[in-house]
Amino acid sequence: MEFKNSTEGAVLKVLRNTPPSHYLLKVQSFSSLNNLNKFISDNFDAGGFKWKLCLYPNGDKENKGEGHISIYLELAKMSSFQIGWEINVIFNFFVFDQLQDKYVTIQDGRIRHFHSMSIEWGFSRFLDLETFHNPSNGYLIKDTYVFGAEFRQVTALLNVLMLLQQ
Repeated sequence: MEFKNSTEGAVLKVLRNTPPSHYLLKVQSFSSLNNLNKFISDNFDAGGFKWKLCLYPNGDKENKGEGHISIYLELAKMSSFQIGWEINVIFNFFVFDQLQDKYVTIQDGRIRHFHSMSIEWGFSRFLDLETFHNPSNGYLIKDTYVFGAEFRQVTALLNVLMLLQQ
């Protein structure tokens, strides 16, 4: 089985038995998403903040994701943050291999900086559609798939400007 990932930089693929500890998104009707440009999960908690998982089932065309599943982590509920906030996160994405009963972890280990100008991070070319749709790979079985996210580190700098002005 080959996991064709064409993201920039070094990306590590790891198989593991345990599911992501922060969020799993199971969709039991992938074909119903074919007409959607973007699918957004419900909010979930991780690291003291609210997040959403965003999937582009046919690729994020604005970011050169054609022919791929695009996946992003989006910060939600920022209205209470003060000017100058920043949240630094290291996270992994997962796709479940239903045939091997294992989670395929994709990680690059880089710190992602979420702030008012950048509330979404992820991979525009997470998993190519050919690999995803091939039943022998185990990702899409009986129109069902599972993606997930797990946070390895969350550091918040919610009052950066206030501290610098003092």
